[in-house]
Amino acid sequence: MKKAKNEEAEAILNIYRFFQKDGSLYLNEDVESLDVLFNSVVDAINDCGPLKAQLPYTEFVHPCKQVRDGDAGWVGHFEERDNRRFFLSDIYDYLKLIYG
Repeated sequence: MKKAKNEEAEAILNIYRFFQKDGSLYLNEDVESLDVLFNSVVDAINDCGPLKAQLPYTEFVHPCKQVRDGDAGWVGHFEERDNRRFFLSDIYDYLKLIYG
């Protein structure tokens, strides 16, 4: 299967690479890096252009928007670090599968 090219997807995957978290989110207890990675990925998804329309809305776009808007339910959900890990892992796997 030929993977689609997308600069925005590549930029988000580069955030994971920068933090050296491409594939090892469950193996590390460094919560500070996890928090910065989470905030960076959420910001990148909120700020992206055409890619946003191609991402699963309910799974990725909506939660990022709600976190940015300070929705108490979503912010509370992601205060649990394991929820951040699962979310980041799902985004990484999706982008890697489709664009990586």
